[in-house]
Amino acid sequence: MLPSGQSPRQFFLAWLGWVALGEFAGFLIPTAAEALIISLGLEDLPGAALVVVVVAGAGEGAVLGAVQGWRLSRELPNLNRRRFVVLTAAAAMLAWALGMLPVVAAPAWTEWPMAAVLTAAVVLGFALLATIGAGQWLELRRHTARAWLWILATAGAWLVGLGAFFAIAPPLWHEGQPLVVVLAIGALGAAAMAVSMAAVTGWAALRLLRRPTGPRTTA
Repeated sequence: MLPSGQSPRQFFLAWLGWVALGEFAGFLIPTAAEALIISLGLEDLPGAALVVVVVAGAGEGAVLGAVQGWRLSRELPNLNRRRFVVLTAAAAMLAWALGMLPVVAAPAWTEWPMAAVLTAAVVLGFALLATIGAGQWLELRRHTARAWLWILATAGAWLVGLGAFFAIAPPLWHEGQPLVVVLAIGALGAAAMAVSMAAVTGWAALRLLRRPTGPRTTA
């Protein structure tokens, strides 16, 4: 049993449902931002598009952080949920900025040697995947031992989640499709991403909560 009295199965199923729903809802914010970029013709203005997407990423992170913080606080009652949300939102902004960096910096890196491009892609990819977990770790480390494992777990979760999205949505998108079809395909990919990410982080949260806790403070 966990500190709240929930069984691991109850915790995992609740986490899976709520976190998947939260991420799916949160992902609609940057999705709407992308639609805004297209409607305003900002594709040829990478700087402006970057600002719009990064701000939208904060919204996605805030929704995800609110749901995850709520579920974690049932087992870690001293968790500072507001700080957890702010850290997650800030980390999501950074993650989206890193994701947009190859587009914004395309004139520079396209002339790099292939080895340099591949090296930069690996470093950038790992940084992007680890960003949200690292942000949340800043709060979790106050409440549970070996919280750094959360960074690795969430990186793996986002790798699986993004893999699910790109395995589903891009192959189904084709030029000339009606907008409703494009949105439906995107929603399907987003749902697969949200569920797979929630499943991996739910498993990781259970392992984290079963470890002896460290100092519990609300600072």
